[in-house]
Amino acid sequence: MKLSQQYQSGNLVLPSALLFHFKDLFPSADDFLVWQFFFFQNTSKMDEIASSQISQAIGKSISEVNRSIESLQEAGLLQFKTIELAGEIEMICNAWPAIEKLDELLQPAPAEKPLSEPNDFKILVGEFERELGRLLSPFEIEDLQKTIQEDKTSVDLVRTALREAVFNNKTNWRYIQAILRNWRREGITTTSQVEAKQADRESQQAKTVQVSQDFKDAMNLWKD
Repeated sequence: MKLSQQYQSGNLVLPSALLFHFKDLFPSADDFLVWQFFFFQNTSKMDEIASSQISQAIGKSISEVNRSIESLQEAGLLQFKTIELAGEIEMICNAWPAIEKLDELLQPAPAEKPLSEPNDFKILVGEFERELGRLLSPFEIEDLQKTIQEDKTSVDLVRTALREAVFNNKTNWRYIQAILRNWRREGITTTSQVEAKQADRESQQAKTVQVSQDFKDAMNLWKD
């Protein structure tokens, strides 16, 4: 049998990227297996596949199969809709949302705004001088240019480091350089990664807050 005939007969063909992004898409391996039956239905001329058929094929109970179907719907990987055809109501399944989500995962992240115009650099230098409360030295300006052009550090990330230095009352270029070096070591290259790190740090701090014994004693007074 030729390959074209095999495909027309409904042989299942999945993109390899689906395997390498499995954990980013599917809640569990069972859900992935159940999804494949509906994708097979969409890509072949096969009629509607019942939960009982899937159950028998994979050795799971019908209730387990139905739970996987619900999980896939909640994750936005499988859709069902009803249509009226020749006076009868039919249920149509759509397994393509999983492939659409895979396409989104494979799209490269949008690059942060590069420093493309000389005026952009003048604006950045002006921001530094305004925040630091003084003029930058020629050496600092040269270092700033190297950081952006040679180290490939985005302008937005440099601005974020500047804001963090001002917030910590460390208004000097060396401190800002140290912040950027630490971020590079940690693989942080975007402002969204900085925000995620700060959110995680604040979450950890909230978990480790200790309540003093005096506070506990005061609260116990309300119980009497």
